[in-house]
Amino acid sequence: ARPSMKGVFEGSAQSRGSVVFATFIVCIVVAPIFSLSGVEGRIFTPLGMAYILSTLASLIVALTLTPALCYLLLANRRLPEDETWLVRNLKALYKPILSFAMTSPSLILIISTAALIGSLALIPFLGTTFLPEFQERSLVIALNQLPGASLASTQDIGKAIEIALLKHPEIETAQFRAGRAFGDDDAGVVTFGELDLQIADKGVDRAKVLDMVRDELARYPGVVANVGGFISNRIDETLSGTRAALAIKVFGPDLNILRSQAQQIAAAIHKVPGIVDLQVEPQVPVPQISVNFNREKASRYGLTIGSLAETVETALNGRVVSQVLQDQRLFSLVVWLAPEARNNADTIGELLIDTPAGVKIPLSAVATLRQNDGPNTINRQHVSRRIVISANTSGRPIGSVVDDARKEISEHISLPTGYYVAFGGQFEAQQRASQELMVFSAVALLIVAFLINQAVNSVRSTVLVLANLPLALIGGLLAVFLGGGILSVASLIGFITLFGVANRNGIILVTTYNQLMADGVKFEAAIREGSIERLSPVLMTALTAALAMLPLMIGSGAGKEILQPLAVVVFGGLFTSTALTLVVIPALFTLFGTRTIQPDKHSLASPYTVESMGS
Repeated sequence: ARPSMKGVFEGSAQSRGSVVFATFIVCIVVAPIFSLSGVEGRIFTPLGMAYILSTLASLIVALTLTPALCYLLLANRRLPEDETWLVRNLKALYKPILSFAMTSPSLILIISTAALIGSLALIPFLGTTFLPEFQERSLVIALNQLPGASLASTQDIGKAIEIALLKHPEIETAQFRAGRAFGDDDAGVVTFGELDLQIADKGVDRAKVLDMVRDELARYPGVVANVGGFISNRIDETLSGTRAALAIKVFGPDLNILRSQAQQIAAAIHKVPGIVDLQVEPQVPVPQISVNFNREKASRYGLTIGSLAETVETALNGRVVSQVLQDQRLFSLVVWLAPEARNNADTIGELLIDTPAGVKIPLSAVATLRQNDGPNTINRQHVSRRIVISANTSGRPIGSVVDDARKEISEHISLPTGYYVAFGGQFEAQQRASQELMVFSAVALLIVAFLINQAVNSVRSTVLVLANLPLALIGGLLAVFLGGGILSVASLIGFITLFGVANRNGIILVTTYNQLMADGVKFEAAIREGSIERLSPVLMTALTAALAMLPLMIGSGAGKEILQPLAVVVFGGLFTSTALTLVVIPALFTLFGTRTIQPDKHSLASPYTVESMGS
């Protein structure tokens, strides 16, 4: 009998290289998560980091602690030779399936290809979104009145809405705020206010509550509201600068045309199913006083346009000249004209200007003052003027809503030359994240192919392992279709994780076939023995991973919305990819596998590669 120490050492050395390869492959498959930028990167990067670190930690355990425990617990002991009843029954069930796959490999490949095509045919019926909707019980309603409304008017309307909503038992608390508290550094316009709501936790349908809130808000004309959760609002503001999931941005040089086109676009998409909280950025003409300087007259008095502009700015906009300490707080001391003087063009025209000669002249002597209308605000992006039409979605994924909105705009809106429309918000972020994942996943696939080739020591076997990867899509797409039919960034990350598991299962079988043939076993016998031998570790690994997804699928609470799509994809894909791997890999290997393998004492491939990881 071989000494215990030597047996443990040789077994560990034999599987060491393959364990390292398999671990690196799993880590590289997940690496595209780190390519995500923006909000999605902030959310999913910690998940990818935790996954890779835990996988590397398991590698260290497999190379150090596991051999030590084997020596301490299994030395001088004989393990049972009989298989458990479960393993016996699984193998008895698998043997006829395996025989059919080896005798009719072409039919197996046709069936699996048809299943793949059928699953891909589901994609047009799937909606797309950036992130799953957060099931927040805390709502933030942003209320906007038209420019020119007073703070008292905003507070009165907000209070009336607060009282109306509190009459509904689904609302636990409601609190409206507008204006600026004493010492508050966060200042907003007087036409804007926020209403914080708390939805009852038990027995309340959040979607129905949102519909009820919107119905109540519709009863107040002149008030434009945006309903959302606290977290979702912060994400939307980060993505597009608006508190809405969808931001349609109209760019162009003329503000009047921009306002007109924005109103037409809003009217065109108003009836698109799923659009709620539709509003156009409040950019309206307001009374203004314009000051046009006369350069020739100003030069006669020795004045420059810069000095004149500075004087007018101080008079009308104010200038900080000092600071005052009061109650342990510093307040700015501002010098400007009295309010009644700032609103009268004649009074502003009498503002005295100091000349270099020491003579004071009225502003009207060097400038023309007119009272006219002008925009209350001018917003720019990428050095171009723009106005935003914002909206949320309800009952439909944002990808479908954007498709319909684009169709309506193209059919009913004809933009003048120099004007164009861009879609921002969650839709833009979803497209960017998808492109980043696709590009970096392709790069990761090349690296994985190289590592698989190093592990199995055969280009043909590498191709056979990679050919099995598309089959992982079948169960994942079917699970998404049955679980709501919406693809998000989390779903794409779930597919990436699923590919890692499918890669690992393929390596299990192919390395076993190669090892058996290198030991002298005939080609078909090696496929048959290797598949039956690796049935238990493949199923054990898949079942363990699937069970780990259950708490994420059935649980509820803050943050679970992000991980549930990922868990659904992995859970559904594990069953089909594992089952198809055990059938398709033998069929592929029967048709295209290398029939002779020369013994290679230096090869790192081993039949124990992933069984050690699975256990």
